[in-house]
Amino acid sequence: MTTYFATMESCAIKISERNGRWQIERHLEDTLPLCIVSKPKDPLTVYVGTLDDGLFRSTDGGASWEAVGGEIDSSRITALAIDRDGRIWVGTEPSSIYRSDDDGETWTEKSGISELPSAAEWSYPPRPETHNVRWIEPDPTDSDRASICIEQGALVQTTDGGETWIDRVPEAPRDVHQLRMHSAAPGRLYAATGDGAERPGKGYAESHDHGETWNYPNEGMEKQYLTSVAVDVKDPDWVIASASTTPKHIDDFDALSSAVYRRRTDGSWEKCMLGMPDEVGLTPPTVVASEQVSGRFTAIANQGLFRTDDYGNSWEEIAVKWPDEFTEQHPRACTVIE
Repeated sequence: MTTYFATMESCAIKISERNGRWQIERHLEDTLPLCIVSKPKDPLTVYVGTLDDGLFRSTDGGASWEAVGGEIDSSRITALAIDRDGRIWVGTEPSSIYRSDDDGETWTEKSGISELPSAAEWSYPPRPETHNVRWIEPDPTDSDRASICIEQGALVQTTDGGETWIDRVPEAPRDVHQLRMHSAAPGRLYAATGDGAERPGKGYAESHDHGETWNYPNEGMEKQYLTSVAVDVKDPDWVIASASTTPKHIDDFDALSSAVYRRRTDGSWEKCMLGMPDEVGLTPPTVVASEQVSGRFTAIANQGLFRTDDYGNSWEEIAVKWPDEFTEQHPRACTVIE
């Protein structure tokens, strides 16, 4: 049975089916949830990072939560990931990296990231005095290799589990919101970036050599402020991404306009919105690929939760009563347990 966990601006939510009906449960309402990840092969264990209250863990599918990560020297947990060996990676604001090798019981800082030469230029535009780790992407073929996306200023990497760090390269995007890799395409990076807001044609970025060089295949993608990207579980050439109008409209729901696009192999992007709400007033959906079924993707936005089983040809809304207050919130992150 499929279960969805997501973080809204006001709470974490669990969407599950019971007695043939979908329902929403709210969790961690006294916090500001941001990032979320579920443990592979253990559907009851979920981690949530919050903007001011640190890191939480549930080992019973959300029935109860406990604070973990006492060694993490920041209450702002901005990124979470679990690598193929089950190690948990955490990113914070200001930008630092921690890792747990024992399911979150203890944590070790992987220092040195803030000493990279480019760090002097990192700055988060709404609060330019700081910056944060926006996304962590462990390599699915090599758990000691991981890519770290700094908001805003760099995509940096480690090849030794965080012991040392490799700074950004000149061609790399500077404002990566989400980054994906695929076990069937070693070295390939798929990046949804905010770079296109100021440099049209730079919204989507790809590398085929672990980020040493980059190209920007954006033909057909009219919206250039990208938020999310997902890759089919079996076919690394099927990519779905979401994008919106410029960031100055991101919190103006009357002016905001967002869309979902898909791309196959080396073709152009095409909009794939059949079954989705109107673009105007829609937050850029967070898209997630199924880990079990080829062609299946999930998208969550302020207007609800949607699923496709045909690579985005059509979308079906999950029939759950969507709270009115969620229509004016940005879903932060989503994880799917199948």
